[in-house]
Amino acid sequence: MRYLISLFLLLSVFSFPIIANTAVEPDQPKNDSINYWTQNLRTQFMMNQLSLKNWSSGGESSLSVKSMLNYKLNYKKQGLSFQFEHKADFGLVGFSDKRIEKTDDRMIYNVSLSHKAWEKWLYTTMFTFRSQFANGYKYPNDSTLISSFLAPGYLTASVGFRYEPFEFASFFISPASGKLTIVQNQDLADKGAFGVKKAVLDTLGLVIEHGENTLAEFGINLLANFSKELTSNVELASTLILYNNYLDQIPSNRWNIDVDWETTVNFNINKYFQTVLFLHLKYDHNTKFPNYGDIDGQEVVISESPKVQFKESFGIAVLYKI
Repeated sequence: MRYLISLFLLLSVFSFPIIANTAVEPDQPKNDSINYWTQNLRTQFMMNQLSLKNWSSGGESSLSVKSMLNYKLNYKKQGLSFQFEHKADFGLVGFSDKRIEKTDDRMIYNVSLSHKAWEKWLYTTMFTFRSQFANGYKYPNDSTLISSFLAPGYLTASVGFRYEPFEFASFFISPASGKLTIVQNQDLADKGAFGVKKAVLDTLGLVIEHGENTLAEFGINLLANFSKELTSNVELASTLILYNNYLDQIPSNRWNIDVDWETTVNFNINKYFQTVLFLHLKYDHNTKFPNYGDIDGQEVVISESPKVQFKESFGIAVLYKI
């Protein structure tokens, strides 16, 4: 909690001059007819069904569904701008043997306050929260929990500059960015999941001291956004986030860069249907994956290490937007 208080105090100090400079000029006429608020809502629902019977090539009947929501609220007046964005995705797949697995799960909240500095540069304060809705398991073994709500959760608070060379592209750089990783599930925290300090065990493997539930980092945050209608029926949106921790306890790890890059391509069929291609690439040095080796003819875990994560989905979606 003390890290959160420190971050909010720091951002309050930096944000005060931005807010203080937004007073209306005395000689500027008031115009109540202008709407400075804009909003955009986009929802998508995708479904895929596969049925097999006496199929010699193998396979399994399944039904998968996925819903997506993206809401944006913007305010812009006299050099001051406010942005709020909420993204939510959730997907499930059910198989013929009645088991159900989660295929997608995320929630993102992003809030930013900006004030014009010069030309296309803006002073910007940004808060971002990321987590998921439901438990995640190491499928097909649905008894091994690997994630849950707020395990992990990521809270990032950044102060820096935004550059907007075009309406469809922006770049944000923050040399003073605090990142808090939350692992609320104590079993995962005791294992040291997502980089938190793991539990201290005795010689019998019993917990002497529980693992920590948070990991505080301080470093540089880079964000690039691109969103444009390439043709009358093709839309491209891409977001790249890079984060480097200045203060990693292991000096050699201070060169590591966390990467979160997602790209969506929408192919509009008509007003209500579109084909959606989604690509997501991630790398987080604090997220470890097992490495297996052969010992006496059995495959066992011999070590853990971070790895590049990649997800791709493609399907037809029912679309609603305002």
